[in-house]
Amino acid sequence: WSEQFGAQKLYEISGHTAHSIFTLFKLLWLRENQTEVWQKTAKFLCFEDLLQYKLGIDPAISWSLAGRTMMFDIKNHRWDDSILEKLELGAEKLARPVKSGSLVGSVTEDMAEKLGLDSGVAVVSGGHDQGCGALGAGVIDENIAMYATGTVECITPAFTTPQQSESLFKNNLCTYDYTAENMYTTVAYSLTGGNILKWYRDNFAREEVLQSQTSGVNAYKIILDNMKDEPSDLMVLPYFTPSGTPYFESKTMGTIIGLNLNTEKKDIIRALLEGVAYEMRLNLDLLNESNIRINELRAIGGGAKNRKWTQLKADVLNKPITNVEVTEAGCLGAAALAFAAVSNNDIKTIIKRWVKTGETVEPNPEFIELYSDKFKTYKKVYPAIKTLL
Repeated sequence: WSEQFGAQKLYEISGHTAHSIFTLFKLLWLRENQTEVWQKTAKFLCFEDLLQYKLGIDPAISWSLAGRTMMFDIKNHRWDDSILEKLELGAEKLARPVKSGSLVGSVTEDMAEKLGLDSGVAVVSGGHDQGCGALGAGVIDENIAMYATGTVECITPAFTTPQQSESLFKNNLCTYDYTAENMYTTVAYSLTGGNILKWYRDNFAREEVLQSQTSGVNAYKIILDNMKDEPSDLMVLPYFTPSGTPYFESKTMGTIIGLNLNTEKKDIIRALLEGVAYEMRLNLDLLNESNIRINELRAIGGGAKNRKWTQLKADVLNKPITNVEVTEAGCLGAAALAFAAVSNNDIKTIIKRWVKTGETVEPNPEFIELYSDKFKTYKKVYPAIKTLL
């Protein structure tokens, strides 16, 4: 995680497998606990800029990723001097900030030869993974947001004015640059997402797994096909991992309320997925309170491929959810940024041409009132459970 940089060092501050976040706290820890490394380090880089450095380029970081470090002025698009001063860190030790889709250099001849590339391959700044995913889902207008279902569930909107309301601050919802120029975004997420389906499969779906092995049908599809078709009588607090926004709760455990001897597996799996959807509806309400209003969701990720699961989400959220042709939209968004840079085309024009939408799943009118009533109950569950711990 560190390497020789002449007589000094290059230090990578990594967040998780996709991007670097909350970098400020990691740097504070490093300064206090590894003083010698702190003093000898020439550059502190995140994934994007570290990769550029390895390619022989003066490292640059997209505004989108820089905004996740907690050290970036999102209005003036520069490192925040007041924060860096308190951190005792000079801006020269960080990568140069550039907008997403900027041509930052080209791969050196020596590196191109090592990698089997043509010389002069362009290198373009990308962005935060959720911002790239939203871009690849066609989110270039306000009132539309990406809904990503992977291990974690994320909702990523886009808006033209930076929102820095007290409500967003209180609920741990940050604002930072979007991957399309002159737009901003935030990320509402639940760290328990598709992983709750995996947990169910691994612990309660032995029969479905065996059926999958003999039939060749994906075990998750079998589980979801067997899921109850109407709303569950159970209520689930989906904190099977630490929660995401708004609470960042690390102690409260996942909870299933309402079990009895008549409860079946099909009830439990639906209730688990409803719990995650309730958590995302909670986040949508908080965004709405801060004038980030979302009328349509664009579904990406592995979960977007299952129509029954998408219908459940549309019902709980009471929002239409539109599928996109390329569900691995983060890659498409990054490719669009690269093409915009080398072709000198407008990114929004490219996205309108590249992104193809599919079916829009509308909320089932039969369940709207029921889920709205159950959501009122859901909002009481976390405060009540928290008092017991």
